[in-house]
Amino acid sequence: MKNFILLFTAALFVGCASPGVQVTTDDEKSQAIKAAYDGYLVNDFTASNELYTDETAIYINSVESISNEENLAAFSSHHDFYSDISMSNGGVDGAYIQTSVYGEDLGTWTHAWFVWKGTGNASGNTFEVPCHVAYQWGDDGKIAQTWFFSDQSNHLKELAAAGVELQ
Repeated sequence: MKNFILLFTAALFVGCASPGVQVTTDDEKSQAIKAAYDGYLVNDFTASNELYTDETAIYINSVESISNEENLAAFSSHHDFYSDISMSNGGVDGAYIQTSVYGEDLGTWTHAWFVWKGTGNASGNTFEVPCHVAYQWGDDGKIAQTWFFSDQSNHLKELAAAGVELQ
C-alpha cells in the first residue's frame, strides 16, 4: 500500500509539472523560415514579406534596428555581389531551423544556424560564414524582431573589391 501511495504521489507531481521549453523542427513557424531561406537563395523575397510587418525590429550585428525594406534590400544585394550562394549545416544543404516555445514571459522563437557560402563576383574568392538568426514571433503570427549574428569581415572585403564605398 505504501508503494502504491508513493507511486500515485510521484505520478501526480510528474503529471502536473510544467512541460518546460517545447522545441520542434517541423512546425509551421520553422517551415515558414525555411521557405523564406529557399526564396533568399533564388533572390525571391515573397515568403519573407509575408512574415514581417512595418513594426518588425531587425538587428544585424547591431543593437540598432533597420526596417524590413532595408533588410530585404541588403539580402537581395548579395545576388549582385556573389554567385553560387548556398546554406548548409553540418554538411547538409539548408539551415538547421528549430522553434522553441518558452512560455508567456519569453514567447516563441525560431532559431536558424547555417554556414552561408558564396563566391565573390569581384574577387573570385569563395567565402564561408557561420550564421545564427533568432526570430521572435508576435501574437499576430508575424515576426516581432529578428537578431542576425555573423562575421561580416569577408563581406566587407568583397564590397571593397567591387569598389563599393561604405559610409
